[in-house]
Amino acid sequence: MPTLDDIKTQIKALPHKYVFYTRREIKYLPKIMTDDEEIKALTSGYLGTKTVLLVCTNRRLLFIDKGMFFGLKVKQLNLDRIQSIDSSYVIVFGSIRVWDGAASYEISMILKDSIDPFVQATRQAIQDFRAIMMQDARRPVGGKQYAEPPAAPAGSNNAQPDALEQLERLARLKDQGHLTEEEFAAQKKRLLNG
Repeated sequence: MPTLDDIKTQIKALPHKYVFYTRREIKYLPKIMTDDEEIKALTSGYLGTKTVLLVCTNRRLLFIDKGMFFGLKVKQLNLDRIQSIDSSYVIVFGSIRVWDGAASYEISMILKDSIDPFVQATRQAIQDFRAIMMQDARRPVGGKQYAEPPAAPAGSNNAQPDALEQLERLARLKDQGHLTEEEFAAQKKRLLNG
């Protein structure tokens, strides 16, 4: 679990951030984030009538609302579940809308100058996360690369179970939401065609 100092160091290193009235949420970040998470972008605004801190990490998007005296609401979206992230703004403030396929979340009253950097950083984090997930999907369960055919005695068919294990792993990744239907179909076709 990262410390508050680790979190503050990551926040200071961000080129664009807007953290108006979200100190309570920032103090709670160490309890939410894992050791391997890194803050990619950060901004604040209103989700409905509540002030929220919107944090993009290398793994998920967090909406954090720490109550004035008590209570905490955390909404998290894994980056691979986000369908789109859109923005709009007028003179000084704007909003960001995040779609996850089932619902949309609109954060309003965000300082205009922090909207585009946040959206761009989040889109890049989504691409990076999906690329990592695809690399994991391509990696067989046994740890060998696909380019290396399994060593098998002549006449035996040991490649069949390995391909079956790989298909099962791909199916699990798809069921967990880490692969889209198209990505799953492409990997399945590649496995079956050898």
